[in-house]
Amino acid sequence: NQGDPAKVGEITGQMQYGSAPGYIPNPNVKWEESSQTNLGIDTRFLQSRMTFSFDYFKKKTIDMLMKQPIPSYVGIGAPIANVGDMENWGLEFELGWKQSVGEFNYAVSANASYLKNKLINLGNETGEQIYENAGASGVGSYVKGMNGDVFPYFYGYKTDGLFQNQTEVDAYVNADGEKYQSAALPGDVRFVDLNGDGVISDADKTKIGKGMPDWTYGLTLSADWKGVDLNLFFQGTIGNDVFDFSQRGDIPAMNRPAWILDRWHGEGTSSHIPRMTSANPNGNWRSSDLYIKDGSYMRLKSAQLGYTLPVDLTG
Repeated sequence: NQGDPAKVGEITGQMQYGSAPGYIPNPNVKWEESSQTNLGIDTRFLQSRMTFSFDYFKKKTIDMLMKQPIPSYVGIGAPIANVGDMENWGLEFELGWKQSVGEFNYAVSANASYLKNKLINLGNETGEQIYENAGASGVGSYVKGMNGDVFPYFYGYKTDGLFQNQTEVDAYVNADGEKYQSAALPGDVRFVDLNGDGVISDADKTKIGKGMPDWTYGLTLSADWKGVDLNLFFQGTIGNDVFDFSQRGDIPAMNRPAWILDRWHGEGTSSHIPRMTSANPNGNWRSSDLYIKDGSYMRLKSAQLGYTLPVDLTG
């Protein structure tokens, strides 16, 4: 040891490599347990040309495997234990129709499912947990779990547009006349003092979105005629959000989406895309609802066109 009691073996000025466990082992870990209730009905109409099914389900999972928070000074990853409880319930529908008209046959099938998710017990004393995420620098943690809410959800600041001029910056003060954001400049983001304590801090962060969709749906179309067949499958979701890192405009050496042209570059030019600057004293790109985008979509997932050779040609 040469001078620094916090280091061991630094004789040559080179750090020595070794191995260590990634987190505290837990020999008492076991399988998660779940119980599920299903109620459903399947029916057919019009000589089985029309079909309909409906299902209700409720699932409760206990002893979920989750990381247990420990103080950072422990110097090792958090242990995994059977501590969480969660509940899911939902509805599933499916409606189909098939028919033949001469040599033309076709079928249509649509399905949809509705899902609600709730965390019953996170397994710690506070009933909430902020998860560290490998995101872009300056964003901070943006995922959280809390008892009684959807698990997990996006977590960050609420915003109230952009400062359009210095007068707006100077006027954004608390009850004591102190600026909420002393480092802000025109074109910067205005963050909301959600808890009303006169300071913009982590205490103002809240739920800003969720990644789990309320609805998931699909549509299948198929038809065939004289050996030619066509199959199309559409898929989509409704009610889910996306935490879109591409919204950042301050990361160097990267291509920019076209929306960057609509950034703030003078009073009145934008109310939601901050000014472009390499410096970020206001923390414009910290986790906030500026990143949240509607994740609902519908897409053509697969398309298949085929032809079946006649039997007399295939032998």
